Amino acid sequence: MDWGRVKAIVKKDLREMFKSKYILSAVIGMPILFAIFIPLSTLYPLVAINPSDFEGEEELPVFFSDLMSQVVPNWDDAGAHGQLLILMAYLMFIMVLLIPIILPAVTASETIVGEKERKTMEALLASPISETELVTGKILSSFIPSVLGTAFAALTYGIITNILIYPYVNALLFLDILSIVFLFAIAPLLSILSVELMILISSRVTSVRDAYQLGSLVVLPLIMIVIGLVVTYLLISVLALMASVAILLILCAIFFKIATNMFDRERAIVKLV
Repeated sequence: MDWGRVKAIVKKDLREMFKSKYILSAVIGMPILFAIFIPLSTLYPLVAINPSDFEGEEELPVFFSDLMSQVVPNWDDAGAHGQLLILMAYLMFIMVLLIPIILPAVTASETIVGEKERKTMEALLASPISETELVTGKILSSFIPSVLGTAFAALTYGIITNILIYPYVNALLFLDILSIVFLFAIAPLLSILSVELMILISSRVTSVRDAYQLGSLVVLPLIMIVIGLVVTYLLISVLALMASVAILLILCAIFFKIATNMFDRERAIVKLV
């Protein structure tokens, strides 16, 4: 594989991508929305409540208490107010987990079909670049803004959330195993998998609009994967979570192979002639 050719594709795609105000606003706005607006709008009203107002309130159901006590060491000492804050913080963190799925649905939707609409596919197909180099370049051009946006959102969300609720729970929630594994393993793999699926769609549809519409269907099963990963960690163990990460890695390799095989250069040239 010639990484110089891959780098050239990535540069070209990023330039084209950020010419679109729609894509640019999504790449910038979505991480800000999930990282800042969600914790401030959801957690701050709960933080503003006087903890004494929770005195005498019933404790959370036993299921939630047993679950969260395995994740947060001082769960039993947090009190009703603190436990509610912890539970909401983790629920909102699941929203951040959706960014590496949703962003590629925006950035990668036009990765192949956009070339056709801009009449640049002919020059791309006429170049000496291989199918593997082409698919790799297309994946990286959508993966880079997705993973950077996700990292910003996760780190910002963790900082804001810890600042808001630390005085009430005396614990830093988002320096735990879940957030670390998510940031450095799950998020990149989910992003790659989402991009690969969008490339498969983009290589088969005839317009960017069709790619966006079908892309929304891809998001739903990936969201179920995110929920499954969180439940795996909370209900089973860290080892089970790592096994799930290994499965994600295998899926990424499989769909990369499928995407490379499905991109038929000769067929694409015939369609363009």
